[in-house]
Amino acid sequence: MLTHSIKEICFFKLRYILIGFILFFVAALVFIINGLANGLAAENISSLKNMNAEAFYIAKDANNRIEQSRFSISDVEKISKDDRVEPLGLQMLSLKKSGSNQKVDVTIMAVHPKGFLMPEVTEGKSIATSKEPQLVVNNSIKDDGVKIGDELYEENSETTFTVVGFTEKETYSHTPVAFISLKSWEDMLGSQVKPYYNALVLKNDNQVVKSDVKGSLGSGVWVSTDDVIKGMPSHQAEQTSLNMMLIFLIIIAVFVLGAFFYIMTIQKMNQFGVLKAIGAKNGYLIGTTMLQVFFISVVSISVAVGFTKLMQMLLPSSMPFIFNGVLILTYAGILMVVSMLGALLSTVNIIKVDPLQAIGRVE
Repeated sequence: MLTHSIKEICFFKLRYILIGFILFFVAALVFIINGLANGLAAENISSLKNMNAEAFYIAKDANNRIEQSRFSISDVEKISKDDRVEPLGLQMLSLKKSGSNQKVDVTIMAVHPKGFLMPEVTEGKSIATSKEPQLVVNNSIKDDGVKIGDELYEENSETTFTVVGFTEKETYSHTPVAFISLKSWEDMLGSQVKPYYNALVLKNDNQVVKSDVKGSLGSGVWVSTDDVIKGMPSHQAEQTSLNMMLIFLIIIAVFVLGAFFYIMTIQKMNQFGVLKAIGAKNGYLIGTTMLQVFFISVVSISVAVGFTKLMQMLLPSSMPFIFNGVLILTYAGILMVVSMLGALLSTVNIIKVDPLQAIGRVE
């Protein structure tokens, strides 16, 4: 059966290459969109995902959105000092690069310089606890020409920040995160509005600490990191749109591949009839067809996986693309199942073929 399947593929090379190309392009498109979806998700929420946090205490009416939550600094200071819970300030700003008119969009995150919310610095040094406004920024800001020692000016508060270090994989809402000290945050807001913090962040699940915070503030609610991520409208909209595209691609693949396999089966009706006339059973003919489809699917999908991996290496670093092996293999398995089902539906014609009529049509 296997030998017969391979011989037929070699004999009708063009026919099977065409089907293989169709499956390759569909699979490659599914894998690339999946990589873009993962990349966009990471660029949108990586700072929250990487944050060493168990839960966030935010205002009840904030709809799980940190940027819409506010607690006055005086209220936050009521909470007893505990290294398991820290205040967090968050604001999206445009900073002007000193000596030019260039502006860079960043998300400011105010954290304790030596606290658990401060990420690892990969280049340069960490922010100081002194009054001097300093920044540790995600390294993606280098694409805007920002380097260590540069000064970034915030116009509203008339504050000049000095870039002292870089971190990585710290982005929020598609902007690089810039970490500043709590003191710098209070000074920056002091010239605009009444200073506030957006949330309190709990390092590990602790009911005593949660009760203490709720008893001191009383105007908020504890939510998990996943709930905060779900509360970001841009994240939900992006992922829903891309997932819908993937679903429709797979549905389209069902019909396209099913149609191709059906046409291929119709073209071989005479051949099937002759084989039946000389004693071939339906099981043998169906098995041969399924083996051919399996072989083509494995080769085409494997090449598509390799092509997607190559695309990841060739795409510029500014392109949000993540090759997630587990998800890629999952979608590869789904496409394999789709291919086999499409081929299986077309084998109904093999069972129906009449050997006598087929022999009569043979020239």
